[in-house]
Amino acid sequence: MEIKQLSNREREVAVLVAKGKKDVEIAKLLFISRRRVGELIFNIKEKWEITSRVEIGIGVYYFGWLHAQEERSMDQNSRPPFYTISHFKEVQI
Repeated sequence: MEIKQLSNREREVAVLVAKGKKDVEIAKLLFISRRRVGELIFNIKEKWEITSRVEIGIGVYYFGWLHAQEERSMDQNSRPPFYTISHFKEVQI
């Protein structure tokens, strides 16, 4: 199984999906059509061999693509959730 790297645009869309943005919102933010957003999300799923937007979010979290100031604030005693999808470990960034 070979997991492919994302293009810069696919990575932008993946981060926005991880932030919970809808296709229409992503399209407006990136000045592209909603249809193009759908194509990019499809490409991400194909390259990462996944089937859901939730898995895109997990991948973005795993790769550390969210900036600390953008993540939800957590108190000092709580730990972030640990997610793992074994095939993400095979991707070299």
